[in-house]
Amino acid sequence: MSNDKKALIFNGNNLVTKANSFVEAAYKLGVTEQKVLLCIASNIRPTDKDFQTYTFSINDFKKLIKSKAKSIYKDIDEITQKLMSKPFIILNEKGHPTRINWLSKATYNKSEGTVTVRFDPDLKPYFLALSEKFTKYKLENVIHLKSSHSIRIFELLKSYEGLTERTFTLVELREKLGLEDKYTSWINFKQKVLDRAQKELEEKTDISFTYTPIRQGRPVVKVKFKIKSNLLIKAIETENIKEQLNKIVENPDIIELHNACVHSGFNAPENILNDWLLKYEKENIISAIKLVGIRKNIKHFVPYVTKILSEQVKEAEATVQLEPREQLIQELISEYTPKGITKKADPITEFLLRFDAVEKFMKIMSLEEATALWEDRKEEILLTINKNRESSLISNTRK
Repeated sequence: MSNDKKALIFNGNNLVTKANSFVEAAYKLGVTEQKVLLCIASNIRPTDKDFQTYTFSINDFKKLIKSKAKSIYKDIDEITQKLMSKPFIILNEKGHPTRINWLSKATYNKSEGTVTVRFDPDLKPYFLALSEKFTKYKLENVIHLKSSHSIRIFELLKSYEGLTERTFTLVELREKLGLEDKYTSWINFKQKVLDRAQKELEEKTDISFTYTPIRQGRPVVKVKFKIKSNLLIKAIETENIKEQLNKIVENPDIIELHNACVHSGFNAPENILNDWLLKYEKENIISAIKLVGIRKNIKHFVPYVTKILSEQVKEAEATVQLEPREQLIQELISEYTPKGITKKADPITEFLLRFDAVEKFMKIMSLEEATALWEDRKEEILLTINKNRESSLISNTRK
């Protein structure tokens, strides 16, 4: 490779540094277009005197963004062509609207499976020799975001991260995201852009946000964002968990239950954990904790876990007291009822259940008696099992 051409390095820890005036520019790009540009930007150092010409492997880029597209080679060729002929408008140092292209060079090296690119020289003031008013973040924050709007919202909020709040007029926000004529109703804009970005940023970046629509009469005219540092939140949570663990007696079972509770989104005092272990089997306690963690409408987690465990004991005691034939029927029903919440529980048919039922009944009676018992009680058994299976579906618990 010649001296004026460098290999583009794909590393999530690479820093993307941009002038804030560039972050604020209004433009519309697809998600892959943005990721190509951000990978190039992450290889630029603010102390560089000039832009370099970079060559990168399309296959390496595909792995970095975790793309499954089979047409990635053709896509990248088309994207780099568009970036050379798709100008955007930015205000120059005199405040005049100026059209600038993203790339001044893009070569698709077909035989090598690589692309050679270089930023347009007119972009230098926004990436080089930056001393103040710039935004800096790690490439890993944006490279796995699936929405182009999420990437732009991340940058717009990241530039204000230290101030914790930022308010846009709705017209201004649409303009910056290139959505002047799309998602024109507030509901669509909220669901397709803001809510999606909110979820993606919380899961995949180092900041998160909440937002409040500001109305003038009925119409929404502004959006107020509150910005939070995910790294700070996680650090606080980690310290809290460490502090709680330090207070727990070095009992492996207690620690295991404590971790299960934290994973399910709540904490239980040590005395409660001890009480549960004295009264119930550890495996049953963990199952109850996980069940509570799945359900989203529970406010008081600890009493709910206790209630589940108590009811399980009552059911077990009732089963023990049953007449032997009835006990076998209840065991059969229990075996075909999902334990806890499930995503799928298809109805059981008579054909599937008949053999297991007769085999179970033959533990205390002959084949003829077992068959007769099945024929006599099959409708009741099937109805009970299928009602239990239906009620265990996740969708039913979230209505």
